[in-house]
Amino acid sequence: MPGAQRTSPQELASLIKSARDDMRKDKGLSGDTDRLPMLTWIMFLKFLDDKEREREDEAALGGTEYTPTIEAPYRWRDITAHPGNPTGDELLNFITLDDNAPRPDGTEGPGLFAHLRALRSDNGQGRRDVVARVFEGVTNRMQSGYLLRDVIDRVDGIHFDASDEVHTLRGCT
Repeated sequence: MPGAQRTSPQELASLIKSARDDMRKDKGLSGDTDRLPMLTWIMFLKFLDDKEREREDEAALGGTEYTPTIEAPYRWRDITAHPGNPTGDELLNFITLDDNAPRPDGTEGPGLFAHLRALRSDNGQGRRDVVARVFEGVTNRMQSGYLLRDVIDRVDGIHFDASDEVHTLRGCT
């Protein structure tokens, strides 16, 4: 994407290391077997949203309609873009509650994981079904919504629409 912010390989490695360091402070995560799955689902949502933005732009340029895989208020950009982003218990509840979760847009409804697990496409083979399968067994083990907010904010600094970063990321794992 033209003008996409680029992150050097060193900055990307530093961002990931900082996110993992933040996770080490959380009492709910006891080691890399807890931290890596957490970081993976967080980065997956960021990656998906960056790709969705590309698809939206392509559709707009082509004059076609685009149906997003994940709709507001559950997209990465909805979780990260609001002043006064949910944090603490509010963030934990948004992610983990099945019903009546406080959402980033100020409404209540299914929590993030419940919504993602319920996604379905018309034919059972689409991106929505993939997202639902990815989140079938995902749980949030972080106990601090403040530390989780820090991790989300750090991952938000990665721009998967910059192809160099996707290739660089392979070297960081």
